Amino acid sequence: MSEHGHDDHAHDDGHAHDHGGNQRALAVALVINTVFFVVELAGALYANSLTLLADAAHMLTDSGSLALALLAAYLATRAADRRRTYGYQRVEILGALANGVALVAIVVYVAYEAFARYGDPQPVKAVPTIVVGVLGLAANLAGAYVLHGGRGNLNVKGAYLHLLADAAGSVAAIALGVALYFTDLYVLDVLFSLCIAGLVLYSAKDLLRESLNILLQGTPPDVAVEDVAGTLAAIDGVRDVHDVHVWALASEQYACSAHVVVEADADRDAVLERARHVLGEAHGVGHATIQVETEAGDCETADFDCYAPGDD
Repeated sequence: MSEHGHDDHAHDDGHAHDHGGNQRALAVALVINTVFFVVELAGALYANSLTLLADAAHMLTDSGSLALALLAAYLATRAADRRRTYGYQRVEILGALANGVALVAIVVYVAYEAFARYGDPQPVKAVPTIVVGVLGLAANLAGAYVLHGGRGNLNVKGAYLHLLADAAGSVAAIALGVALYFTDLYVLDVLFSLCIAGLVLYSAKDLLRESLNILLQGTPPDVAVEDVAGTLAAIDGVRDVHDVHVWALASEQYACSAHVVVEADADRDAVLERARHVLGEAHGVGHATIQVETEAGDCETADFDCYAPGDD
């Protein structure tokens, strides 16, 4: 038995609109970030600053992650086919995972360079460091502002976190330049670069955890399987609920499967219709497969799209 709500088409249009907005935002952020990467790299070489060089390397990875996120956002809009029956939404999760891995790689690189310089700090030009840091902060905040509205999408969130971490790195560069303007403590360049590495690692932690949880079919962090089972068990005519599974197809699309035992005289269609409502409205599940069973052992499976919150 297959059921579809009357508002599915409108929901799909909104979803496509979200993807289109994400693609435009990612494209704008990519242009801003790539242009400034060239500026910061030149400034890092001129000022001889490891902090600026580390931040420039981060910005290069930002540009790569934004390009990857843009590609993933495009592929995620492709329709399902016989080989990809759920569509291509998982591409965005693969992009997010790649972003997280790239962030960790940056940490390793910066830490290596910092320890190499620690015993022999190099002179750093203070004024160029301050100027480039200020310009970098402006560029990072502009890119993050463009992506701010799309953070519900894990792929966009990954790019957003890249830019925020880079903004923090620009603040560190400004502080370094100010300190070196008044002192000759060049070892601060090493210490500030390690601070950037710590910020980058922190921004990668949640991104890696969330993307791996989705790829491993884990339960979404904002959904409790016990609550889903309890919601289904509370439906009139339901005697028991078991084998409940909830997972994410993508960062904003949840799916569920469950076995529901009903009373012998229960209206199965009414049970399924109610399940359709409660799964979508109470738990954000967009697609569910429910196997209805009687205590005598008879069973029937229904696969349907759930009502999303706000649907009639």
